[in-house]
Parts: sequence; structure tokens; C-alpha cells
Amino acid sequence: MLDDAGSAWIKDKIVSTNPPSGPRRAAYTGQTVAKRQSPGRRSGFPWRWFKLGLALALAALVLGALMLYWQVHRLASAITVAEVRPNPPLATPLVGANLLLIGVDARPDHPEEGVRSDTLILVRLDAAGHWVSMLSIPRDTQVELPDIGTTKINVAYGQGYARAEDLYGAGTSPAQGGMALAAQTVEQALNLRQKGMRVDYTAQVNFDGFAGLIDALGGISVDVPTLIVDDEYPTPDFGTMRVEFQPGSQRMDGARALIYARTRHADSDFGRSERQQQVLRAILHEFQAKSWPGRISAVPALLGAVAGSDGTAPPVLTTMPIDRLDVLLGLLSLAGGLEPEAIGQLRISPDVVGMTEDGSNLIWDPADIQSLLDTFASPPSESREGATIQVFNGTATSGLARTVSLELESAGFRLLVPDNAPEGSYPRTMVYDVAGKPATSRRLAKTLKAELVSGAVPGVLSQADIVVILGDDALKH
Repeated sequence: MLDDAGSAWIKDKIVSTNPPSGPRRAAYTGQTVAKRQSPGRRSGFPWRWFKLGLALALAALVLGALMLYWQVHRLASAITVAEVRPNPPLATPLVGANLLLIGVDARPDHPEEGVRSDTLILVRLDAAGHWVSMLSIPRDTQVELPDIGTTKINVAYGQGYARAEDLYGAGTSPAQGGMALAAQTVEQALNLRQKGMRVDYTAQVNFDGFAGLIDALGGISVDVPTLIVDDEYPTPDFGTMRVEFQPGSQRMDGARALIYARTRHADSDFGRSERQQQVLRAILHEFQAKSWPGRISAVPALLGAVAGSDGTAPPVLTTMPIDRLDVLLGLLSLAGGLEPEAIGQLRISPDVVGMTEDGSNLIWDPADIQSLLDTFASPPSESREGATIQVFNGTATSGLARTVSLELESAGFRLLVPDNAPEGSYPRTMVYDVAGKPATSRRLAKTLKAELVSGAVPGVLSQADIVVILGDDALKH
């Protein structure tokens, strides 16, 4: 028989040599071996954190987009006003739309001086074709206004401003009345309705709005073509000061760009019109230089610069429904994607307009107006061609080639110095597409009611892409 000590020794051996039924232990060490975990268990918590972070990021993005939309919509609504003219809305607001851009000279410190338009530019917008055209209208253009008679076109805005409710009904604001009468007057002066066109929208900007818009972009770059000196530039208190611009590329802030666009004593209203279009292109270029995220983030700053604050009247107002998201996004897309050659720039030539006896008013020739409108309403595809044209006189009428060249120049064509055709008989006017410029050649032939031929002109030496030989029939047109 075993005593108690022997029994204990045997039990101890049995426990040591039999594997336990619980957690597996290392042999003869008594240490517990860890259980093997499934592959996904350890990574489960990081994956859940990733999904949570992604959800929070998306929520922040959506919230930011909503806040941006709310801010932009609020600012856009502040500068959008109702149209008081009986104009049915366009089915597609940015396709074949004509916008009258009105620069307003309003000086609150001198209300006795009234309000007038300082700039008139008709802009054609075509988001479907990705092109625009600009037609400058000199402010001294002679027009007829109701209850006034013969006057300058820049008077129309002031009349509509002063008689807003009389002309357009109760509740019409002065700005709405001014824009409406200016638009009607431009339609009549250019015979737009006869061409199946109208002024679809108007937009007015005062001096502060113009300068503020440029400053919100951080300034613009302008290439001044020639020395400009104006000893009589008007000051806000109706005095004058001397301004000067040296030729060459230079950076301008809003105040400086405003002076550059407004000065006219250095040359004329025609040079002024050209500079205003140049500044508009510079503004567009500055916007396009930004990345798409930069453009989107710039929109609130741009709208904020022209929406007014602290109860002040907005320096910019428009009847274009930019408070609609589709219209605003369409404008941004059009502005961001415009190629330089897809922007048509038109103005009447100073050599083909008449003047009143006292030299104060400009009288447009109806034929020149119609030619300009044909170009204005067409895609500026010939601008991409960059075609040059030379006119040769094949008639016995001296100076005819020069006269026709000036008319074509005012219609937006690029002309070389005219010349006389070789001796011979030219009964019909011919347009020769020498360098393969079909878009320009077709419009040129249509303008001159001439026959179009491809190839060089026998016996004529010219560096032009397109050659015109004026025939006897040119005297009848």
C-alpha cells in the first residue's frame, strides 16, 4: 500500500504527462500558447475608422458645396432684377443671346448732374458654339428719343432712369427704367428687330463696380499699344487731371484700368471703344488663368465685389437670370473655355460714319449697320483663319478701292493697302480665295455680292490671303 506521500507523487506525474483539456500549453513548460486569430480581426478596427473618415469627408464636401451655393445664390440674387420690357424669356438663355453692357456714370455727390451711360457694348453670347462677339456703340451716336427728339444715344439711360415709372409702370426702379430705355434705343438705332434680333438682357456697371471686379481678380495685364496722354481726364468732382500711359505691357489695378478704359481726349471715342474691349478681354484672360477650383472659389469674391453691402445699391445690376444655377454655371463654362480667336471684336470705323454740322453727333450708315450685324451674329470662324484682304480697283472710278476697304474694315475684315488692278475689263466683282480661307471668303463674297473663285489672280501680285477685284457692278451696290 502506498502511503500518502506516494499517492501524491503518482498524481503529480499523471497531471504532468496528460495534455490538458483546456488551453493548449507548451510541453513541459506550463506556458499557455496563444490562439491564432483570423486574418480580418486585427484590421477590422482601422477599416471602420477609414469608412468613418470617408463619410465625414464626403459630408464636409457636401456641406461646403451647399454653403458655397447658398453664398453665390444670395450674392447673385442681389444683383438680378426683373425685366420690365415685354420680352419673352429665351428657351436657352445663353444660346444666341444679346446682352447690352452699360457703363453708368452716376455720381451720388452730384445728383444735379443726372445719370447717363458712359459705355454701350452689345455682346453676343453663344454657349453652344463657344463663341462671343462684342460690338461697341459710340456714345455720341445720334438717335431719336420720345419727348426729346434728336439727341445722343447715351441720353437714353438717363431718361429711362428719371422716368422709370412713367414709362414702365409703378414699382419700376430707376435702374430698371434706365436699362430698359437704353435697350429699346439700341434696338431701334441698329434695326435689330428687322434682323430677327433683340436685346435679350441688359447689365449695368458703375465705376466702382468696374474697378472692384478687377481688384477682386487681383488686377489685369494690359498691353498698351501706343503712348496715351490725356490732359483733360474728368475727375469725380467734375474737374480735370492729366493721365499718361506708356506703351508696353503693364499690370493695372481697378482704378488704373478704369482710367485707361475711359480716357478719350488722347485720341477719340473710337480709340476708347477699342480700349474698352481690350480691357474686357484682359478681365476674361485673368479669369481663365486660374485653375477650375480657383475659378469656382473666385466666384463669391467677384460677386461680392459687385453686389453692394451695408444697404448700398449694388454697383452691378442685370436682367440676366444669373440667380439660376444653370445660367451661372453656363456663364462660367463659356468664360472658362473661350479661345482668343472665338471672341469677335467689332466697332464702327470712324472713316465711314457721318457727322452732324456741328460735329457733335455720329450718324451711322444703314448699310454699314447691316454689315456689322451680319458679322456680329455669325460665329467668328474667320477670326481663326486670320485672313488678310487686299482690294484692287478694276473700274474707272478713282478712290473706289479705298472706300470699299474702309467699309470692309468696319465690318470686321482685315485689310491691306488697296491698289489698282492691271489694265483690262472687269465687268463683275470677283473674290479670289488665294490661301484657302473659306469662312472669310464666303462672308466677303456675300457682303460684296461678288463671285467667289479659289486660287490666285492672273497678273496680280499680292501678299494678301484673299484678293478682291472690283468690277463695274460694284458701282451699282
